[in-house]
Amino acid sequence: MPNLQKHFIDFHTKIKLDNFNENQTLREKRDLLINDLKAGLPEDTPIFEYFDQGSYAMYTGIIPKDGNYDIDVGIIFNCYKDEYSDPVDLKKIIRDTLNKGNRSVAIRRPCVTVEYHKNGEVDYHVDLAIYVKREYESIYDIGMGKEFSEAEKRFWEISDPKGLIDLINNRFSYADDKAQMRRCIRYLKKWRDKKLYSGRPFSIALTVAAYKWFSPYNDIFGEGYQDINALIQFCDEMLNNFDYRDWLTINLPVQPYKDLNAKMTQSQMNTFQDNLETLRDALIEARDEDLEEKACKILRKQFGDDFPVPESSETSKKAAVAGFAPSGSSA
Repeated sequence: MPNLQKHFIDFHTKIKLDNFNENQTLREKRDLLINDLKAGLPEDTPIFEYFDQGSYAMYTGIIPKDGNYDIDVGIIFNCYKDEYSDPVDLKKIIRDTLNKGNRSVAIRRPCVTVEYHKNGEVDYHVDLAIYVKREYESIYDIGMGKEFSEAEKRFWEISDPKGLIDLINNRFSYADDKAQMRRCIRYLKKWRDKKLYSGRPFSIALTVAAYKWFSPYNDIFGEGYQDINALIQFCDEMLNNFDYRDWLTINLPVQPYKDLNAKMTQSQMNTFQDNLETLRDALIEARDEDLEEKACKILRKQFGDDFPVPESSETSKKAAVAGFAPSGSSA
């Protein structure tokens, strides 16, 4: 059977959000917004600090299918929720401060989203999650609710975003184990974007699933790290954790410990399960396939055109070399 690791690494190089190129632009957008907030907020607004969160902070981002790059930033105001009983009031202040130039700013349920436009299309967006402190605690409350939501849908919810980042980034001690986990998360995100069109697991759900069920695969006496075997094991573990309702619960490992798949319907969950089984079977088929080109074509059907397929002539040469036995060698 062929060693497919090189092709997985090439695939990963194509899809990952590169820290020194795309992310440089995102950092510039973030810094501009932070500076505008500091300069433009009303004087009676509490001071704030900020931190990166989401895939940007966990090193699991992929190049977006639609070209709309994003970055998640947490804004922690130095106050408590009692000072803004309605979190949307604080979100409005942020929106009004940032709504200028080539931006459009919208108040969404979990954040304030700032979009940058180019040639009439959204080019980048920055999601600002709004937090306030909790007295005597190292966790926060996050502001939930849209501008015109009913009163019961505008509330502060306990949240531990930094704790989640620390858990994900320190899941494994060895750097190579962490790197394989992050690669496999990115592979699954790319697969999800190709195969699931609506009602699919959030990126954070796939990341937490890896925290719960991913195990590194390193053939120390053979060919080293093999991402295809790690992915097969990961898919198997997820499939084994579907319950009697055919539901995969992925609870946050930090407060508020909620199920990250709670917004999916049963039909959407069934579609996810069916496609995950198909992915697992395709990975096994590709791993056991003798011809490298055919194995890569199987994988391309699951992951999309970014997965490389070697030329027939290239694989034929490799097979010829592998099959050649010099005179006098043992059979």
